[in-house]
Amino acid sequence: MDDREKNNSIELSADTARMLRNVGSAMREALNGSMAAAELLGRRLEQEGRESERDYLAVMRHDQHRLLRIAENLTELGELTLGEARAEQSVQDLNQICSELVDTVSALTDRVRLEFTPCRESCGVNGSRDRLEALILNVLAYSLQRCGEGGLIRLRTESRKEAVCLYLQDNGDGPEGETISTLYSALESDPVRGITQGGAGLGLLVAEEIARLYGGSLLLSADGKKGMEAILTLPHVQTSILRLPASQYGGRLRGILTILSDELGRDKYMAPYL
Repeated sequence: MDDREKNNSIELSADTARMLRNVGSAMREALNGSMAAAELLGRRLEQEGRESERDYLAVMRHDQHRLLRIAENLTELGELTLGEARAEQSVQDLNQICSELVDTVSALTDRVRLEFTPCRESCGVNGSRDRLEALILNVLAYSLQRCGEGGLIRLRTESRKEAVCLYLQDNGDGPEGETISTLYSALESDPVRGITQGGAGLGLLVAEEIARLYGGSLLLSADGKKGMEAILTLPHVQTSILRLPASQYGGRLRGILTILSDELGRDKYMAPYL
């Protein structure tokens, strides 16, 4: 392991991982009731045409999704570290996943421009569709957090004989020399602030563990005002160009809104089904 890989790697103790898992599970359980009640209330307001009151409901939903994001990140990070997460294996097309996510996120925010350049070769990888989406979304969330109005995020894939790579580059501002390990150090030094205010940073720790779960790696480097580069590398599944059915994002939009809850405005949380 070279210096760059060491700087982008964390090692949680088993006790810390269990604590994160238990806290996250308790938070998620506590949120279930209030989110179910908010969904029922949203449907009632829609049926009665009480549009003005839905604005208040959107504020509550937005905060619920922010808390849910923290709870799910804590639970996932603990379970991945403890080896409790199953590494579901099915062939996925990284090009297709990235294309669909970029289209969906672009429709949710006009603050930042997203561009995706797929490679022409097959980008087959093994993994769970949901977890691979969460991995990429958590990296995107961190990049969105760094970019101001008019920012630019570029994604591109590269297919090699043994590996498939996803490169993400942005033009956002951030601390120079930032890596996954420095983000974890900040979480260790001030866990309350790191957990409650560092949604995107905590998500990067989860993203790194998901990459590890599927035999890959996630490297992050930031150079002050020159932007950030993230490189995801996963083992290549040698196969012909994949033609997988498009995802049904109506059922997954809730998960996307949860992971990007710190980066999106409250107006995106008015739909009755949330």
